[in-house]
Amino acid sequence: MHAYLVAVMLVGGLAPMALASHLHGRWIEPRAPYIPTLAVFFAMLGCLAVLGLVVLGPRMITGYQWWEAAVAGPVGWLMATATWRCDRWVMEKLATGQPPRAAGRPRTAPRTARTARPVGIGAGLGDVARPLRTAAETNRWGREERSRETRVGLFWLVTGAVLEELVYRGVYTRFAVAEVVWPLGVLLLTGATLAFALSHLPFGWPHALAKLPLSLMALVVTLATGSVLTAVVGHAWFNVRVHRHYRSIYGGRGAVGA
Repeated sequence: MHAYLVAVMLVGGLAPMALASHLHGRWIEPRAPYIPTLAVFFAMLGCLAVLGLVVLGPRMITGYQWWEAAVAGPVGWLMATATWRCDRWVMEKLATGQPPRAAGRPRTAPRTARTARPVGIGAGLGDVARPLRTAAETNRWGREERSRETRVGLFWLVTGAVLEELVYRGVYTRFAVAEVVWPLGVLLLTGATLAFALSHLPFGWPHALAKLPLSLMALVVTLATGSVLTAVVGHAWFNVRVHRHYRSIYGGRGAVGA
């Protein structure tokens, strides 16, 4: 039984957003269209975090050292500040194909993505389901999906940050460091770092690539402190910056960025 739990725990975190999108589009949205995909995604992360606690114990979160909580705040803030600047630089460069715009320079329109031939579930849908078909064929949300799925409040952004860190830096890092030999551990840490970034692929490739600095820095502070607390605080502060950024653009509620 332990082996099955470990398999579910590790495989489930490789592409939870893609799995949540398919579950939502095929079974949940036709019956309960008011439930967003992100709710399914957060539920899946919560289940994986609980499973990690069952398999690995509380040490996947903390090493029980007093200074872990003491450094979590300031180091997490520094982590959020540095990774936010990296994120914005990558987004500016990749979204326009140009270097980051200088102050006062007008923003150019982003390049449009090429359309792809529908495959799988997307191939059998009619025009009435065009938004879902577009998302299925490219693994990215269209404008309608992004508008519906990403306008969430600060509470959900912080909750998402906590759950993602518990899974990607808590479950995976603890298992890689304490449960397997180091070559497999390195592969597992590399896969978890990439999986976190690729979980943002529905927002587009620029978003996915822009999350690599955040994923790498969260891994570094987790390994350095032996605790996931600093990564949780840093990711939460990062998402607060995301919320403020999108409020300044759209007004009202924020949008998901990590």
